[in-house]
Order: sequence, then C-alpha cells, then structure tokens
Amino acid sequence: MMDDNLRHLPRLGIAGAMRLYGMTARALRFYEERGLIEARRDRQNARFYDPAARRRLEWISRLRRAGVGLPEIEAVLETEGEAEARALAVDTLAARRAKLAAEMAALDEVIGDLGRPETPRRLAAYS
Repeated sequence: MMDDNLRHLPRLGIAGAMRLYGMTARALRFYEERGLIEARRDRQNARFYDPAARRRLEWISRLRRAGVGLPEIEAVLETEGEAEARALAVDTLAARRAKLAAEMAALDEVIGDLGRPETPRRLAAYS
C-alpha cells in the first residue's frame, strides 16, 4: 500500500503535502496536533515531512478517503509492523463495508415502500 518512492522525494513541505495527499493545511496541522504525524521544522520554522511522516500521511489519506474515522486510523497507525497494520486496516474497511451494506439495504427497503402505490390502510394511518 505504501509507495516506497516517497522516500526519494525532495524535502516535502506543507504545500507539497497538501497536493500529494489531497489534504488542507488545516487538516495537516490537525493531524500533527493529534499526534498522528510529526512535522519537522527547518531553520525558518517551516514544516516539512520526513519519510516516516509521509508513510503515515499516506495511511491517513487512504483511510479517510474510505470514510474511516480518526479512532480507527489511530489504531492502524499505532499497530506494530506493516503486515499487522495492513491486516487491521483491511478488517476496519471490511467492517465499514458491512455497515454500509446494511444501510444500503435499509435505504432500498424504504425506497421500495415509497415506490408502491398507496393502499387505503396506509392512507388511513396518515389521516
């Protein structure tokens, strides 16, 4: 999942991270405040992201795009080892998929009910 080529990029500042990971500066600062990533600082106190931060940003970006919440993302990031992190991420995504499937089934049921012609019994309930 992680792109090993990220390590070979030149120093990545906040503007580059915004473009590369599709995040706002506010989101990047928020993730830093929450301790999910660590931005290093140069002599002018400008943020930049080392390879470890880039890997974490990649995880955050992908999982957020899939609708995974911050507590679950934190759990993945805190997991020791790449294989274990991947396994937890897959389990988290599978649980999210199951929840969405249940929501879709409920929506389909309501849409089906609303698409049927009104019966006198249903009309009486709303009178």
